[in-house]
Amino acid sequence: MEGKIVNNETIIGLSNGEKLILIIIPPIMGALLGWFIPVIADWAISIPFIPFEGLLEWVAALESQWVSVIAAVLGMLAGIFFVFYAFSKTLKITITDEKVTLNFKEKENHIHKKDISAIYMEGKDLIFLGSKGNELYRGQPESKKEVISQAFQQHWYPWENKDPFENQYQRWVTDHPEFSSHINTLLSAREKALKNEETEEAKVLRKNLAEAGLVIRDEDKRQYVRMVRGEEK
Repeated sequence: MEGKIVNNETIIGLSNGEKLILIIIPPIMGALLGWFIPVIADWAISIPFIPFEGLLEWVAALESQWVSVIAAVLGMLAGIFFVFYAFSKTLKITITDEKVTLNFKEKENHIHKKDISAIYMEGKDLIFLGSKGNELYRGQPESKKEVISQAFQQHWYPWENKDPFENQYQRWVTDHPEFSSHINTLLSAREKALKNEETEEAKVLRKNLAEAGLVIRDEDKRQYVRMVRGEEK
């Protein structure tokens, strides 16, 4: 991953070398794996208690060269699919003196510098806070913290080494007396999603809670929360 300045923009994302590796290596590896699949199957059936032994014996018994050709094509297509998947899972950050553009999974978010009060990293998460301390955006870049920090500071953004509100969080418990029943219900659903490792559901509920004025920090599948100042509980 790299951060490079182009026309007064700093772009954080995959370097050209990393892109080239991603584009070339997976299709080639997939094609090679497919081409040698009969040989691999023949070797695999010699392993005791190997699963799918019947299927492997059938593949190993096939002698036509077309088997290797078809498997190689399928392997290459699988590699190409992996390339598109890898690109879609990479957060691209474009920084100018006026705004930040974040591209992830074909979605684009724009955050203007004037609307940002702090930017920091919490574990792997890059977090933007608004003027009231509300969470504007949370995502996971692949770049190192030092690269990201330097990029934002070059454009005079309010970078923080840690959460400026870290002393204002409290442990959430069921039916927390300081929160409304609606917020408690959402937090309960999110804690269940965390315990069941339902990552996408937990992300959606975090966003719903952020819109309600709540900021969440997770620690060992426990939720620590704070209300944005000025918001009702």
